[in-house]
Amino acid sequence: MVPQVNSEAVQRLEKAVTKSQRSRSVRFPIGFVRGDDPPLAKMMRGGQGGESRLRVYLLIRMMATAAPHDVPITATDIAACLGFPDPPGVGARRVNSALKVLASREHNLVAIEAPPGRTRTMKILRPDGSGEEWNDGDLKAPYITLPIALWKKGWLLALSGRALAIFIVLRELTGGRKANGAWADGIRKRQYGFSDDTWTRASEELRDRGLLTVDRETYQSQGEPRQRNVYQLHLDVLEDCRPFEHPLDPMREKARPRRPAKPAGVPIRKASRVQV
Repeated sequence: MVPQVNSEAVQRLEKAVTKSQRSRSVRFPIGFVRGDDPPLAKMMRGGQGGESRLRVYLLIRMMATAAPHDVPITATDIAACLGFPDPPGVGARRVNSALKVLASREHNLVAIEAPPGRTRTMKILRPDGSGEEWNDGDLKAPYITLPIALWKKGWLLALSGRALAIFIVLRELTGGRKANGAWADGIRKRQYGFSDDTWTRASEELRDRGLLTVDRETYQSQGEPRQRNVYQLHLDVLEDCRPFEHPLDPMREKARPRRPAKPAGVPIRKASRVQV
């Protein structure tokens, strides 16, 4: 199911990107995505709860730009940036539930500091789940880069959790290349920790939104012809279009209805910009 994108949340998210002073990308170590029970796949388990955890984590990870990589922010503000439910307290409870799991010993991705009388601080730990302090400046290549447009353009809010997760996986699989595709055999796919159903449904969503091409390629294995999927991401769409703007996006008209005709003699006021 495609999330409903809240325009106020997109504005808040864009302002958060501007405040972070990031202009190109957010980097992650390979171990966040691939390995023995990688943190990304572990985070996603649990249905909608996994999706909420991923959105909350990616937001804080983007905002924490320099050592010690901590962000003073309330659960209410996080919920507003992510467009979580509007009723008082509902979105904040969803954020707190996600943070509780992310900070647990099982995940060890964030540390929460709550000094009396002050806003809680969310501190990013090593993205491999070791629980150690993280310093982005120590990250050595190869690593995964996620374009800042994922946040700035609002794609973080417009893609389902599984599509976001597989997008990150495909950034690792393709090695960050903008041209030529990549494929994954059964062993490589198991290292990512996602089921075939998740791969299929997420790939279909990314393809439908114009962000991915999946081609069938024939190759030889032990003298026998076999077929495999070859994946190619289209980062130009991510960077040039906001969600639902791409001409091939089947949700385009439904998600972005045309502005009603202006009644004679009645001016249409522009919406005011919402502050974080």
